[in-house]
Amino acid sequence: MTVERLIVRPPGVGSISCGVTGVTSTPVETSSQSLTPEIPAQAAPPAATRNPRPWKVQQFRRVWTATVLMSLGNWTERLVVGYFVLDATDSVFLTAASFAVRQSPALLSAPIAGAVADRWPRARVLRLTALYKTAILAGLGAIVLADLPVLWPVFALTALSGVGQSFELPSGMGMVTDSVPRNMRMNAVAVQSTGARTVGAFGALTGGLVIDGFGVPVALSIGAGAFLLAALATLFIRLPATQTPGAGAVPLKGLNVIGDAISGLRALFGIPAVRVLLIAALAVEMFGFAFGAVLPAVSRDVLGQSGAGLGALQMMASFGGLAGVLIIAGLGDFERKGMLLIAINIMFGAFLIGFAASGLFPLSLALIAGVGMMAGGYDTMQWTLLQHNVPENMRGRAMGGWVFAVGFGWMGHLGLGALAEQSGVQWALGGAGLLVLLTGVLVWRASPGLRRA
Repeated sequence: MTVERLIVRPPGVGSISCGVTGVTSTPVETSSQSLTPEIPAQAAPPAATRNPRPWKVQQFRRVWTATVLMSLGNWTERLVVGYFVLDATDSVFLTAASFAVRQSPALLSAPIAGAVADRWPRARVLRLTALYKTAILAGLGAIVLADLPVLWPVFALTALSGVGQSFELPSGMGMVTDSVPRNMRMNAVAVQSTGARTVGAFGALTGGLVIDGFGVPVALSIGAGAFLLAALATLFIRLPATQTPGAGAVPLKGLNVIGDAISGLRALFGIPAVRVLLIAALAVEMFGFAFGAVLPAVSRDVLGQSGAGLGALQMMASFGGLAGVLIIAGLGDFERKGMLLIAINIMFGAFLIGFAASGLFPLSLALIAGVGMMAGGYDTMQWTLLQHNVPENMRGRAMGGWVFAVGFGWMGHLGLGALAEQSGVQWALGGAGLLVLLTGVLVWRASPGLRRA
């Protein structure tokens, strides 16, 4: 998944407009567990007014800045690495594999990352992750400049980047919801997702132009700079500790992070609504979000475009994702949110089929915007429903569980790449779209509880 998605992630499930004049924060770095000795428990943030505006909360603005800069770095990395591998190897399969190796480490690292986000100050975790990712992109730039005859160092660093991304989402999304009162969380997630997708859109287009004009190393240096700025932004974040675990919470076990991760996963899959959401996320990630792995091949081989054309396609996908988030935000509070998630799932598959069948660049730009709209809406609904179906002190582990589930997406990336090599990228992508559509139908038929959610 491209992740970056990402990765609320729903905004529109709460009231949207007007009202909070500010939230008092304390000079304490984020922590989601009162077991952390250096962070005293804080009083709950004051209740929000009827029409909350998260942007009025100073600490939310700081969290937004850090997480959006992280998103810019991630978008740049995905664009540049995919373009570079395809250009160096002329292999659709290896290009898809570069996306797969970024996701596969999440199967091991994501549950641990979720436990870490529930145990230690989240701002500190995000800061270390941003510095780590800065070093990864600097290393990738050095490899490209060295013009090595082998690609395994690129794949190795991309896999290490995936480990870092496993820690980014639980900590970042945890801070988004930590920074505002509870009844503002869905709005806060919407605002954060809007910012991330906006910079992703412009970052993708700019990245493509930079590749064409200045080369891959310069584009990677821009991504590294975004991560470094994100690390600096976390220095200004001051959030209270999480107040109470909540009913049904699974407590943290002393210093046993591995035990926290395992018990957290068991607890998540024991909640029926969360179990359905995670299984659906796994399937849609494998078949749907894998489209990003073959997008460089579609751009070059089907549509006859260069790096700028690939950037334009990714930009339209990002704008579509932004539109999806904004549409959901505009719906206000509504019932049957699960039905909306299922409808988005089915439409996601339909747009993928249309994009696969198109051979015209202008039409493909419109269709990839539709794909992005469904992808953005799907992630947004998933993230928010997960955050609202778990106890307070398990929100980090809930997002870690989501990253773990979508970590299986590497199988879809490799499968789609291999099938594209054998039967053509359009047939492979169309088949993936059909499987996404059928997944939505199956969830609708088999999950009455989700239909009523």
